[in-house]
Amino acid sequence: MPATAAPATRSRKKSASRAAEDSFDAIVIGTGMGGSACGAILAKHGFRTLILEKNPRVGGSCSWYEKDGFRIDMGTHMFIRGNKGPFGVCTKRLGMGTPIEFRRTRDIAWVRGFNIDARMPSDPRRLPVFALQVLVQSGLPLTALPSIIRMFRDIVTMPQDRIEYWDTRTIDEFMSVYTKDPFVHTLIGFLLGLYFILPTWQASAGESIWNLQHFLRDNSLSYPKGGSAIIPQTFLKGAEAHGAQVMTMAGVEKILVEDGKATGVIARGNRTFRAPVVISTSSMQDTMFRMVGKEYLSEAYAKRVQAIKGSYIAVQAKIGLKKGVTRAGCICGGYPRKIDRNQMNHETMIETFRQLESGKVAPFTPIYCPIPTNFDPGLAPPGMQLLTACAVAPTTDVELDDGPKKWIDNMLTAVYDMVPGSREQVVFEDTFSVQAIASWIGKSSGAAVTTGQTPDQVGKNRPGHRTPIRGLYMCGDAAGSRGVGTELACQSGMECADLIADERRNFLI
Repeated sequence: MPATAAPATRSRKKSASRAAEDSFDAIVIGTGMGGSACGAILAKHGFRTLILEKNPRVGGSCSWYEKDGFRIDMGTHMFIRGNKGPFGVCTKRLGMGTPIEFRRTRDIAWVRGFNIDARMPSDPRRLPVFALQVLVQSGLPLTALPSIIRMFRDIVTMPQDRIEYWDTRTIDEFMSVYTKDPFVHTLIGFLLGLYFILPTWQASAGESIWNLQHFLRDNSLSYPKGGSAIIPQTFLKGAEAHGAQVMTMAGVEKILVEDGKATGVIARGNRTFRAPVVISTSSMQDTMFRMVGKEYLSEAYAKRVQAIKGSYIAVQAKIGLKKGVTRAGCICGGYPRKIDRNQMNHETMIETFRQLESGKVAPFTPIYCPIPTNFDPGLAPPGMQLLTACAVAPTTDVELDDGPKKWIDNMLTAVYDMVPGSREQVVFEDTFSVQAIASWIGKSSGAAVTTGQTPDQVGKNRPGHRTPIRGLYMCGDAAGSRGVGTELACQSGMECADLIADERRNFLI
């Protein structure tokens, strides 16, 4: 008997040890900006935290890959506020100071399109010259200038209560208070649309004003040394320094719910991890319908989740060049660059998005093209340059009339026209369809912002971090906070972690 008892005892001890290893205070699904920030701040609050990532590399849409000596962003990014915004707040809270080095270029952007060809400077003292160039090239009558100046003055000085008033109204409604000029609506609408990947008649004016205020006041549009992935990587280093565990290739297949409470997750390989707190950074629909299951939701809540609308998304291109062709930080605008001024109107933009929603490539293509190597030459071999371009496209739930190849070819035509001399210097040309992007980030619609910043989905109307399932929370671009893209996700992650810590102190979880 003694000879057989010892192995059984060892087996029980091993099982108990494995159970302890797989039990945590909190589990965070995803290592993008929201998940990495949330997991890090939870660990700082003293939670035994596990952060799970479905891909082989962390970062979500801010991840990367390497090719021919280039370090290439999976997404297409510039960062509005650098260390003056949520990124700097997060690293300071983790006791790291501001280790991420955000860099700027002399010409932070080159606007090419809408009959404009002007370089936006990073130095605010040069902005009046830029504004004058835009004014002259656009053909805008001088009589419209006072109204436009008044509009931007009101944007910069608007108090919080007025911003909240405009939360529930569109950008179109806000601009119409100041000017009816169709060109102004089209140009400003395009620039604001870069924030949210939504047209002006769908995007919240209050959310736009809030972001413009911070953009103009901070004057910190920039890009980090080391590439966009350095931001979530830094947060995760802070998380691990406070005891968190990070696991890749561990996509969550099921969120476990017992008696109306979250109790853990089942990850790839049928591995179970237990925790009384689970935080999802996926979309509301993917979280509630795919990972939780409708059977755990009330009919009213399921309908609310189903009604949430995301933003549009984009097809993308990563283009390596033999040598640099421009010093601008990014190039943005549209193709064709020259348009009859009579066609620069609301009807043209509506038609562009109508075709987009029907799966057709529109005659006018908005383009956004950051150039990471102009901020950090170390992201490419010496003397070479990297373009990371995108063009707006429908989400995966739209049946395409024009196939994926046409969308990508149209984007490439626009990019090579807008970036002079680039076509002749191409070393490689990697392109990504909407389906490929959606697969990487793990959000089935592929929407750039899964809870789009529309008037009924911002401010007080934005879904909160809590869900009806006790212990299950949402953060990232799906719930809570204000901001642009990655900054929205980071801020949401920190706020969610603080909420969870507060609820634990008050014995609510």
